[in-house]
Amino acid sequence: MALFIGVHDNGAPMPDEEMQAGWKAYKAACANHGCEPIRAHVNAGKGKAFCLTEASSSDEVQAAHDEAKVPLVDVIEVKILE
Repeated sequence: MALFIGVHDNGAPMPDEEMQAGWKAYKAACANHGCEPIRAHVNAGKGKAFCLTEASSSDEVQAAHDEAKVPLVDVIEVKILE
């Protein structure tokens, strides 16, 4: 399994509750696509978010976002430096 960062830019501020609802929907969708959501980093005031997901491919990450109806700008494979 690889690690992927999902890049989100809503273009405007969003309420924290809306960000939380999107994360919850994404986590549920991940179960249907073989993904493991790890963490989300958000700035609701700027409408930006970055989520870290473990998956076999970026296509799985994209499919989970599509199912959750969470807009996604990009999916980038990453590695963690120790």
